[in-house]
Amino acid sequence: MGLSFLRNWKQAPSVNTSLTALVIACILPVSAVAAALILSFYHKERAQLISNTIGRARAAITAVDHDFGTATTALGALGTSRMLLSGDLQGFHSRATTVLASMHADSILVLDASGKMLMTTRLPYGQPLPTLSSTPLLRRILASGKPGVSDLFMGPLNRQLIYTVGVPVWRDGRIVMTLNATATSAQLAHVLVEQQLPPTWRASVLDASGRVVTRSHEIEKYVGQRLSDAQLRLAAVATEGGFDSTTLDGIDVFVVFSRSPLSGWTVFLGIPRDELTAGLRANTAWLAVATLAALAAGLTLAALVGRRITRSVQALIPPAQAIGNGDAPAIPPLHFKEANELGQALRNAGASVREARAASQESEQRLLLAADAAHLGIWIRDLTRQQIWLSEQWRSLFGFSAGQPVALADLLARVHADDRAAVQRTLDNAELGVPRYEMEYRITRPDGALRWIGSHGSVETGADGRPALVRGVSLDITARKLAELDAQQKQKEVTHLGRLAVLGELSGALAHELNQPLTAILSNAQAARRFLERQPPDLAEIDEILRDIVDEDRRAGEVIQRLRRLFDKGGTPRTLVDLNQLTRDVIRLLRNDLINHGIAVHTELSATPVIASADAVQLQQVLINLLMNACDAMAGAAPDNAVIVVRCATIGAEGEAVQLSVVDRGAGIPAADLSHIFDPFYTTKERGMGLGLSICRNIVAAHDGQLWAENNPDVGASVHLRLPQAKAHPA
Repeated sequence: MGLSFLRNWKQAPSVNTSLTALVIACILPVSAVAAALILSFYHKERAQLISNTIGRARAAITAVDHDFGTATTALGALGTSRMLLSGDLQGFHSRATTVLASMHADSILVLDASGKMLMTTRLPYGQPLPTLSSTPLLRRILASGKPGVSDLFMGPLNRQLIYTVGVPVWRDGRIVMTLNATATSAQLAHVLVEQQLPPTWRASVLDASGRVVTRSHEIEKYVGQRLSDAQLRLAAVATEGGFDSTTLDGIDVFVVFSRSPLSGWTVFLGIPRDELTAGLRANTAWLAVATLAALAAGLTLAALVGRRITRSVQALIPPAQAIGNGDAPAIPPLHFKEANELGQALRNAGASVREARAASQESEQRLLLAADAAHLGIWIRDLTRQQIWLSEQWRSLFGFSAGQPVALADLLARVHADDRAAVQRTLDNAELGVPRYEMEYRITRPDGALRWIGSHGSVETGADGRPALVRGVSLDITARKLAELDAQQKQKEVTHLGRLAVLGELSGALAHELNQPLTAILSNAQAARRFLERQPPDLAEIDEILRDIVDEDRRAGEVIQRLRRLFDKGGTPRTLVDLNQLTRDVIRLLRNDLINHGIAVHTELSATPVIASADAVQLQQVLINLLMNACDAMAGAAPDNAVIVVRCATIGAEGEAVQLSVVDRGAGIPAADLSHIFDPFYTTKERGMGLGLSICRNIVAAHDGQLWAENNPDVGASVHLRLPQAKAHPA
């Protein structure tokens, strides 16, 4: 069947080819003079007939609106029944059954605000009621608060196509249910009968979606069918008008329509084209003889093409409906190439719809499971009515009982005093139209427990563009926040351990740094004693010696203080640090170690200060670690290559960052290790702890900076430290 379909598709003529043949067959035989005379008479009679027919279409749609208005009035009166308002549905059932006899309706039913059917006169009271799969009219009434009329749909009880007129039932200022009257196509047929149209005319009443509700001919066959998109587009340009078309039963007509501004329903009156030109034929009979043969051929071809187009379009309607239901459409071979292409597109669309539905159902199931597992509390805040709806999970999360009314002030009262102002600002911003927000805050539950809450919200605007609703979810994140605080404390401990680990490596530097000032102090003190033993003592020389002793003592104190800060667990506050000077200080501190390793350090420092806002002691720790690692990388290097380069410069066109680089000429970093050297406890040294570079990266990250390593193009590796630039204070 598939190969036959494709073969017929390729051989079928296109619609454009068929219409071209139709135009040629109809137009060529007509002479220019005859066309001018025919058009002159035709336009006069056509305009008069169309004008009269528009009046009839307007009267018909007015009658339809009158039926709707009558039903709305009756339902509105019935909706004031005390039995309905008091919940006596059994008594109201009897009352509605009595009223139904005087209405053009099939049944009366009651729906609650969720779409649940509470009562219908079609069934005795108390019998089980069906569940409605879709209630678009109910949603419109709830949104607008006004009565309305539905489009045509399949009735769940009588399994017939019906439509519904519905009115809201108010209680305490809100809609609690809707009262609806259903009617079949036959109960609206009187509207067309009352117009007393010629028997050859085709008349239809369409709902707002373009489906046939009732019809003057063969109503059972065509009720529920939807007009083509081309016809609906032509009718959508105005509330009244006309256009050439073909009826559902294949008759070429001129359609006159009138659409109701209240319900959106439309009355179509189709005048057969033969009747539209009847007066013209009578007045121009002498011309008809000359053109009869040509017109007959053209009209015959037009009818043939029109019927084939109609059959093709009608053949695609059931597959399209099947696609909407999620079924696989069966499409027979059609007459035209475009129709077959559309059929193939419908097949593809059906497959896509089924796949999308399956994926959507899977996604919805996952979302429901995730929401249940995550214990999400859902809330909706109506900014217009100043009302708040809360899910049971949200109430449990915040410690509110199930029936307890909750206002915005009650929520803020639960928020921790230190976070209340920030939460209030976020809520105020939502009222001003900020589209989304995320916040974390603490609450104190009635039992005194302190909990961390994460909230995510989005703002929806109304028809006037102003914020109308705020929807969101809240989640208990206490465990995560406590884990974060615990992780921060452990990170501080690890950092302190790293500093202590460096202590052993710095012992030689500390001894060397302190040995020089202590030796100088001892030498100066011995010299001072010799000068004091002289008679008379050289007081000026002694004063100079004492100054040297004071300077050397201060130098030793600075060395000790600097080392104490380095291993102090508490750290120091951030200050403006010149990386040029910091580099010089660290190199002086490590001078003895560098000499012992046989390593020379060359500096390429900026001519101007390179300033960063940082903890100077922590940055010293980072640079010390990088220099010691560079020394280890060049162990055993030849003296000519045993050189470390330290560069310090400003980066970026606007000088927005500063960068310090340590470049060695060792063996480089193996490619397999390059992405792991900053991981905690990862080391390539036999006695290494694997904490140095990890701590360094954490320190740099805490300063909003970056730390990374790369191999040099020629030999060795480079480690780069980049921080935001800070402006130095004016001198």
